[in-house]
Amino acid sequence: MTTEELLKHVLQGFLVLVGEYRNSHAEMAGYVNKKTGQAIQYVRGIHLIECFFYDRVDRVLLYERFPETVGSVDEAKATFTYECGRKYVFYLDWFKRERGQLIGGLVGWDPEPLEIAEEAGGSPRGEPPALLTLFTWKQFHNTYDKE
Repeated sequence: MTTEELLKHVLQGFLVLVGEYRNSHAEMAGYVNKKTGQAIQYVRGIHLIECFFYDRVDRVLLYERFPETVGSVDEAKATFTYECGRKYVFYLDWFKRERGQLIGGLVGWDPEPLEIAEEAGGSPRGEPPALLTLFTWKQFHNTYDKE
């Protein structure tokens, strides 16, 4: 997904989270239906994501409920084909902060890798450098001090 496509989805009102994927875990989860008293079990995936939240890096736990066709934890783990450290766009159903931890629920869509256009390393021909780095500053002063 490109940044233009991401912007279009955000402006359409989709709740998205952009962050670096770190790890995933699958487990069996369940609850008891209060009306029938029946125990319901399902496979749940938990994804650990890092993103910027209020000017600091924070971790986010995203929960994914697998459909009934995925019956085991091993089948769920086989679907985790994400690259660690790569930025993805996660479509969310809900998002909240609970006891200091950011958590959210994924909708049925798979996360999409974000393709960010890399900026050129140098400035256009004939133009001064756009950014004075510490390395170039030290280089300039070392040659100037020697003369």
